[in-house]
Amino acid sequence: MKIDRLEKLVGRKLEIDELEYDLQWIGLDLEDINREEQILKVEYNPNRPDYSSPEGIARTLKGYYETELGAPTFDLQKSEIVVTVDPSVKKVRPYIVCGIVRNIDLDEEEVATLMSIQEHLHWAVGRDRKKVAIGVHDLDKVKPPYRYTAVKPDSISFIPLHGDGYAMNLEEILLLHEKGIEYAKILEGKEVYPIIFDSVGEVLSFPPIINGILTTVTDETKNLFLDLTGTDLNAVNLALNILSTTLSDMGAKIETVEVKYEGGENLITPNLDLNEWEIEIDYINSYLGLNLTKAEIIKCFQKVRLDAKESKKQGYLDVYIPAFRGDIMHSVDLTEEVAIGYGYFNIPKSIREGCIGMYHPIQTFSNKTRTIMIGAGYLEVLNFILTSSEKLYDFMRQEYEESDLIQIANPVSKEYNTTRTSLLPNLLETIRFNRSEEKPIRIFEVGDVVLLSKEEETGAKREIHLSAASYHEDADFTEIRSTLDFVMMALGKFNEYEIKAENNPSYLNGRYGEIYIKNVKIGEIGEIHPEVLLNFKLEFPVAALELNLQKIM
Repeated sequence: MKIDRLEKLVGRKLEIDELEYDLQWIGLDLEDINREEQILKVEYNPNRPDYSSPEGIARTLKGYYETELGAPTFDLQKSEIVVTVDPSVKKVRPYIVCGIVRNIDLDEEEVATLMSIQEHLHWAVGRDRKKVAIGVHDLDKVKPPYRYTAVKPDSISFIPLHGDGYAMNLEEILLLHEKGIEYAKILEGKEVYPIIFDSVGEVLSFPPIINGILTTVTDETKNLFLDLTGTDLNAVNLALNILSTTLSDMGAKIETVEVKYEGGENLITPNLDLNEWEIEIDYINSYLGLNLTKAEIIKCFQKVRLDAKESKKQGYLDVYIPAFRGDIMHSVDLTEEVAIGYGYFNIPKSIREGCIGMYHPIQTFSNKTRTIMIGAGYLEVLNFILTSSEKLYDFMRQEYEESDLIQIANPVSKEYNTTRTSLLPNLLETIRFNRSEEKPIRIFEVGDVVLLSKEEETGAKREIHLSAASYHEDADFTEIRSTLDFVMMALGKFNEYEIKAENNPSYLNGRYGEIYIKNVKIGEIGEIHPEVLLNFKLEFPVAALELNLQKIM
């Protein structure tokens, strides 16, 4: 972003050296500085998608510099435009919210911002359009009211944007159009596809894939129609609020649209009403180690562009959150806002008596185990706690039910759709990526697994495991058993453990055993089954073990 544009938005002179220091305190990282052209490149955290434009950053800087305090206000007018939602979309993409933008007069930089913010919102909020997809249309080229419905893939044809200029049905768009090929996975397995019509049957959009060429935005466009569709109503509302408030800050006029859900609740969008929270003053001071007064805390909230006032409840404050802030999910988030408003640099450094940090006993035990494995000649690796059910079960020849999984509700991809219950599949995957390296490859990991547990309030529990694998042409049970002996001897458990021969589909019959201490199973050991090796594209044998360190300790 250019400094002169940010100055215009903030309403004061800004220096690069000043911004280099200040931006960190509002949650932005400075990636690059071009002093000659007076341009800054910043990086923001995904929890603040309202920072995806200079307008969003300027709002916060106004509070930081105290040129404008409290929640920003926006002029929102009511339009007569209506969108009707057919129940058929429930099967494929159930939610839509809309807005009208009038009297736009965007310069080159603002047009670039509008395109950039769509891209960023598709990524940060929309999960690459799966959760939220944004459509921007020339309002004056179509006739309201509009209809959001679902149709058979071969029943409708229209000329898509950025196509070859001829009509295609929805199935052909997914097979032949550049955007259709890229995003076809979102509609995979669906019997009907979502589509938006105007009152005379013209196609505005085939969400989340492509708009129709009819509503193409040009440099002569004066009024916009925004449609945001998705699978999460909160997410589509948040994206619309960010987009519409940004355009408002660019000087456009925003109007609402009535969205009528047949058989459901009607919505007026965008809805920029403030969200109300309640927080205890002592809670804030306790977390921050401060003794701020009521007035001081309210001032801190105002500096981060929130509103606050004394609550009717003794010792509490009512806090009001702008509709473009989707990152406030817990009282501790509000405490963080107070810390930002107060200034982290103003919080005194102190060490509380009796609060010197120390490792948890299981962490100490884990670190000791790491040292032992390194001494045994193994190289440590680190993998994600999220994995795919395919690698965790199918590749390992294990049967499972969907109820066995702790599933991610909206995974970014099927590569990370569940939590791991074993470290070994990750190790085999690591070997696969490095199978061309010099042999033998001997690696280990000490890390978390997550298991279903009826005893836990959350329904799941975390355990720390050790897994080790040896990959070379002579890897066998004898080798991995000697590694187990070495580990048990170093942990002082050599005379306490035993191995009982069992069968396991992931391992070779007769080359697998379960490890016990005092009749409690603590792990597994054996040679990996050839079919498993084939699934992971490994050509040499693998001997492996996995231990539950918490049970051993």
